[in-house]
Amino acid sequence: MTKKRSTALDAEAEKRKLADVATRADAMGALAGFRFTDVLGDVDPSSLIAVMGEKIDATADGDMREPERMLMGQAVALQAMFTGLANRAALNMGKHLSATEAYLKLALRAQSQCRATLETLATMKNPPLVIAKQANVTTGPQQINNGMTAPPRAGEIESEPNKLLNDSPVLAEAVLPK
Repeated sequence: MTKKRSTALDAEAEKRKLADVATRADAMGALAGFRFTDVLGDVDPSSLIAVMGEKIDATADGDMREPERMLMGQAVALQAMFTGLANRAALNMGKHLSATEAYLKLALRAQSQCRATLETLATMKNPPLVIAKQANVTTGPQQINNGMTAPPRAGEIESEPNKLLNDSPVLAEAVLPK
């Protein structure tokens, strides 16, 4: 019975370990990178996960150099794609209209992605200035109504007669109900 329990615990621990790896950003990023890095030759998956983890940790600690380099590299690659596709479109112009159109569409998509990548890089390096219109700073409980009026209460509101009216018999007679 103890052996069955031990085997069940081992199986559960193995499932948990696989779930942990499947949800780790460094492991999943390395797996995706591993699938697309065959042009570099044999890359050790464990080394790839370790390096990916170091880069993620550095970024989490506020070092944005690697993401900035990555975005700039992507922008350069997209620009190269745009140039190559635009040249292919030009070579097919007048001969194969459908090929020209396809190459131009792909070229313009690459150009658009390049612009978006550079815009993201610019935003990272120079974040937009946010000016708060209202700052609610408190050290204790605070209710904020932001210009809303209090809802009306149910029932009639009775007002007491003004003391000045009571002092003057002529005014009190004219204004106060009998």
